[in-house]
Amino acid sequence: MGSREGDERNPHNAPTAPSCGRRTMRGPMKSTPKTTSKSASKSTSRTSPAAPACFAISALAPKFTLRLSRGLSLGRSLPLAAAIALPAALSVALLATSPAFARQDDASAATAAPKGPPPTPVRVAKARAESLAPRKKVFGEIRASRKSTIASEGAGLVREFPVNEGDRVPAGEVLARLDDTRVKLEIAVHAATLEAARATVAEREAVIAREERDLELLRRASAAGGTNPRELADAESALAVARAQATQARAAAVVIEQQGAILNDRLADLVVRAPFAGVVTMRHSEEGAWIAEGGAVVDLIATDELEAWFEVPQELYGATVALAAESAKGLTREVPLSIESATDVPVAAFGVRVVPEVDPRSRTFRAVLRVVNTKELLAQSLAPGLALTAFVPAGATAPRIVIPKDAILRGDASPFVYVVRGGVAMPVNVRIAFPLGDEVALEPGAIAAGDEVVTEGNERLMGPTPVAPVAPNAPAASTARKAAAE
Repeated sequence: MGSREGDERNPHNAPTAPSCGRRTMRGPMKSTPKTTSKSASKSTSRTSPAAPACFAISALAPKFTLRLSRGLSLGRSLPLAAAIALPAALSVALLATSPAFARQDDASAATAAPKGPPPTPVRVAKARAESLAPRKKVFGEIRASRKSTIASEGAGLVREFPVNEGDRVPAGEVLARLDDTRVKLEIAVHAATLEAARATVAEREAVIAREERDLELLRRASAAGGTNPRELADAESALAVARAQATQARAAAVVIEQQGAILNDRLADLVVRAPFAGVVTMRHSEEGAWIAEGGAVVDLIATDELEAWFEVPQELYGATVALAAESAKGLTREVPLSIESATDVPVAAFGVRVVPEVDPRSRTFRAVLRVVNTKELLAQSLAPGLALTAFVPAGATAPRIVIPKDAILRGDASPFVYVVRGGVAMPVNVRIAFPLGDEVALEPGAIAAGDEVVTEGNERLMGPTPVAPVAPNAPAASTARKAAAE
């Protein structure tokens, strides 16, 4: 009876919906004690949050099974996998709509949500307003205070050429040696000739001594009346001739000595030396080549003292003359000019000189400044011929915005700076009026006085970026990265 009733309720052995919260056991059912209302209420309170979904599945399972059995009884075939999968899919869908599952999804989404990058540490400086005179840009170049083509005072073949282009030489350094074989032979001959001349002088002096002694004897005899007056006169004439011959011998010896000095000078001329400290820029000969007297050997420029030559427009003549007069009061004081080289090395100058002649074609005049050239500047390639740019004060003062030069970045269109506003660094295009040493003066409009501009760490910013300004003694982003790398 039980089996038949079960077949009528579930024809064709169609699968039934799984039970929720309990196990299905096969075999005879065992009697279980009835629970009281308290135990039932406790078991109900311990039900998991997914219990409503399970109850819903259990409520829908008989209806689904009944419809499935009716479909099979009508002769409609349904695959076994579909018959098993449909109740399972329905159970999963109802479970996903439960409040516990929704809270778990919300927690997972909150944990997986990406966080934004932390603010970039940067160093900032405040822009300030100053009343400055407009500056006129002028162009010039570095020139050596001394530049010379070193020539040879003697003629001969080059035996040694120890210097090359670019060599830095001190004053007196050997630049080239010429062949001195013939000159040394002439000096040897001269030494022998001088020795003979000195012997002749000694001979003449001995003759003078003899003639003086003979004359003294004759004078004594003449006083006693035992000599002829003519003999006395002849003795006096012989002494005079001896003295004259001695004088002639001495003069010849002096001439020979001076010839020796000339030979020694010729020997020294065969060694070409640097007249001043500088750098060799060109060689005009090679070993084995013949150099005529006065021929060029090398080009040498002095680098210890440099000058800045500028072509200044004629309308700035008055201002430049006034600047020269001011600098003449203190030649060791730096000229208040902003001068930059093509290598971005700042140039300090003093002692302005003005050439009072205006070129009728270019309408410019020349101004010359002495450059303070230190070893550091030499190491940074401050060399003669380097292009210079200067800004000469001209006109009345006007308000300008001054910021550090480190805040300037070069863009494709124009320079720009990062201005910190509300914790965010915003790129702002600026127009540079003129440099002021380590600072620059800007045209008013883009930045106001008191704005904070990024001076360090700005090279790592890309567009509007949250930033965290650091203290002046704290490392910014780029400084921290360099310290970590070291």
